[in-house]
Amino acid sequence: MNTMSTWCTHYMSAEENKLDNLEEEAAELRETRNELFARIGKYRDQRDSLNESSSKLREEALKHKEERDRLNARIQEIKKSLGPLFDDLDETRQKLSKTDQALRTEYRSRPNKTQVQKDLQETEWEIMTTPTREILDREEQLITRAAKLRKTLEGFKSLEKQQVKKMDIMAEKKATENDITSIREEIQKLAERSQEHHEKMIMFFEKADEEKKRADETHRRYVETIQEVEKVKDEINMIMPQINALRNGIKVKDMKAQERRRMSVQERKEQMRQEALKKMESGEKLTFEDMKLIYGEE
Repeated sequence: MNTMSTWCTHYMSAEENKLDNLEEEAAELRETRNELFARIGKYRDQRDSLNESSSKLREEALKHKEERDRLNARIQEIKKSLGPLFDDLDETRQKLSKTDQALRTEYRSRPNKTQVQKDLQETEWEIMTTPTREILDREEQLITRAAKLRKTLEGFKSLEKQQVKKMDIMAEKKATENDITSIREEIQKLAERSQEHHEKMIMFFEKADEEKKRADETHRRYVETIQEVEKVKDEINMIMPQINALRNGIKVKDMKAQERRRMSVQERKEQMRQEALKKMESGEKLTFEDMKLIYGEE
């Protein structure tokens, strides 16, 4: 009986030790699971924050893209107005060239105006100051020469008109060139602004891509951690049935041990009762305890 009791005690201690080890392992697994849950929450928050940041950066990039495209469209619209201006400038240059050529031709075919004026003054002075008797034989000649000189000078008036026309054409050419220059300057300013928005667009798109890349990497860690949690859960699920079985087994064995202890006490009492009966049959003196064993405690 003592050997059986000792063996049961050792057997139960081994099971209890195993239970303690499994419960400790389960507690560690739960702690690991909770730490993984915390990491999952952290990764989720980081991922969502990075995705939000990437989205805002992309929105900012699209704003600059929209402004760049608007400026480029405005540039194209303005450039269309340059075509007619260049046509006008070509036409004006042609008119100026023809007028200039006509003037040069006219000037080449005419005498020097200053010299004509001088000759006319000298001729008229000679007519007015020379006595009649001295000029009679060439008066008509001088008058005719003066008339020709006046006519020649009258011809210079048409050249003056042509010169005024040339100046008007040159002014028209200058005005057109100024318009072209002004438009080109406006286009240059718009192009510079467009380039600024283009560079900012590129910058924000690159930052958005960087944030998205970080968000994707964080999401990968998030998924991996969830997978780790599932593995830990599987380990816990494998251990818990063993723990429950050991707990139930130890509980049953405790009940059986208690029953065995109760039975051992009864058996010992019966043995002592039999010994008391033998003493009574042999006429030996019975103690009070012997009497209680034989007749009970009533």
